[in-house]
Amino acid sequence: MRKYIVYLMLFLFIAISCDEKKLEPITGSLGKPAPVTDIQVENIPGGAIISYKIPNVEDILGVKGVYQITTGATYEASSSFYENKLEILGYNDTQEHKVELFTYNRAQELSNPVVVTIQPLESPLSKVVKTVNIISDFGGAQFNWVNELKAPLTFEFLAQDSLGNLQTMRIVTSEADTARQSLRGYEPEPRVFATIIRDHWDNKSDTIFPEEGTIIPMYEEKLDKSKMNIMKLGNDQNFTNWEGMDSYIIDDDHSTFGHSPNSSLPAPFTIDLGVVAKLSRVVMFQRFFSSQYYNWGNPKKFTIYGKVDRPSQSGDWSEWTKIMDCEIIKPSDLPVGTVTDEDMASAEVGHEFVFELTQEPLRYLRFVVTSTWGGTTFTHPADVDVYGEVLQ
Repeated sequence: MRKYIVYLMLFLFIAISCDEKKLEPITGSLGKPAPVTDIQVENIPGGAIISYKIPNVEDILGVKGVYQITTGATYEASSSFYENKLEILGYNDTQEHKVELFTYNRAQELSNPVVVTIQPLESPLSKVVKTVNIISDFGGAQFNWVNELKAPLTFEFLAQDSLGNLQTMRIVTSEADTARQSLRGYEPEPRVFATIIRDHWDNKSDTIFPEEGTIIPMYEEKLDKSKMNIMKLGNDQNFTNWEGMDSYIIDDDHSTFGHSPNSSLPAPFTIDLGVVAKLSRVVMFQRFFSSQYYNWGNPKKFTIYGKVDRPSQSGDWSEWTKIMDCEIIKPSDLPVGTVTDEDMASAEVGHEFVFELTQEPLRYLRFVVTSTWGGTTFTHPADVDVYGEVLQ
């Protein structure tokens, strides 16, 4: 019994001696720090760079700027004692704005504010909005824009539904200097397409429409593969190795494949479409091998050439016109052997490569695989789809 009494007394002693402590800065107050001086402003697109001189006081840790952007939201920018400038960003107008600058010390005390006036230059968002061009495309609309400052922007693409309402069809984030997106799957009848653009600070454009208001999509169909043929020109590779067949490249069966021999890259193969067509796009499918895409001999980079008249059997390259260089992109950008669900989904629907709208009609396409995902010297494409409008 005495043992339990001793334990109880010891517990009460510890509990009483543990007073609650208030959390405070490690360093005690040395008084309000002095503010910055010698302020200079360089206005930039969407904001400003503010330079200043920090008081030569050991206690000061840094400087912060507090400001309200075009949307009404308040932001802070900060820098350490070893820097002498702040970058203020987030505006979508060119009006004058106030920024409050504070120094802060080790006790987290702030100086009196120094109010600085800035006048941002035209924002990246505003610049991009002026370049947007929405035009008719195969099966839908094509959206083009220029982003010279390479600002990260989010594009919401909209299309009119059967009830006449605009619906969001796709959202894309891009910082490419020039870019293009298409919405497809629509009949060649008048329809409204539009886009809304947002930046990192949630500034957004008005809804942007085509100049003509509505767009009539160009007719598009998947070309009939029963009319196609692998030509086997004199300097083409054969794709009949390791269970592969040339014809499997155009058989609409993604479980089959063509397979070139070892040491065969670059590996050309030629398709006679069987018709003359104004082409919109091709879709390349990878072989699913050992439970993986983006590996082994799956094409990574290839070049497409085209021709409207029948080529010489020799495969003379001087007769062919280069159309485009293509690279299959892995969404996750993870190393070979590691794939995400997004990677898998992208491979399963195929990798699309778009012809320019100015492209002349073609009948013959030549693909030259120059590199593979697994770094092999052979390649094994599973299938190629071709889309466009048949002319004859």
